[in-house]
Amino acid sequence: MVRKFLTGLVAITLVFVVPAALIQPQALLSSKLWAMVAAGLLASLTQPAYSPLDHDAPPEDRGTAKQLVWTVYLTLLFGVVECLLWRYPGSMDWDALAIAAYAVAIAGALLRAWAVAALGRFFTWHVRVQSGQQVVSSGPYRMLRHPSYTGAWLLYTGMLLAMHAPIAAALAGVLLLAAFVRRIRYEEGLMLQAFGAEYVTYSRRVKRLVPLVW
Repeated sequence: MVRKFLTGLVAITLVFVVPAALIQPQALLSSKLWAMVAAGLLASLTQPAYSPLDHDAPPEDRGTAKQLVWTVYLTLLFGVVECLLWRYPGSMDWDALAIAAYAVAIAGALLRAWAVAALGRFFTWHVRVQSGQQVVSSGPYRMLRHPSYTGAWLLYTGMLLAMHAPIAAALAGVLLLAAFVRRIRYEEGLMLQAFGAEYVTYSRRVKRLVPLVW
């Protein structure tokens, strides 16, 4: 827990607080900036501990964890710059769009946290199958095969929209989706090897990221 908190605190400080101090110091007085910091810390505390450098990734992961974490960091940083350099001070307003987008972001964070809790010790930062692991179809896994990825996509694109950073939000939406699709390909290949027909049956019944769609 301490490692997760410190990793998240350093990352959030570098992505949100430092750029604000350098570009628009008055933004440090905005409730919206600190709401984004809170959302980022919530995301860090409700997932497994990780390292952005990812030296311990197994071969099965194919670099997907590192791809995801740096996609999140860089698109959020771009969004903060867009928010503070090009759209300030209106970007700090809590208008209807910002409130709705922030609500979506928090819902995404809670969905991801639910997915992590439902898998328990079998939820890992890297693509791998652990001893004793089984196909889980309870909790959010009744609706989606990868609810944590759906939650993360909603969280980070929602945060960027709440900051009135539509260019960064569009960029994050595309790049995160591409990263998730790549990771899913390797992850589901490993699941098929490990669980065979049981996972095939589950896959036919439950969509990947969007209920009833894909």
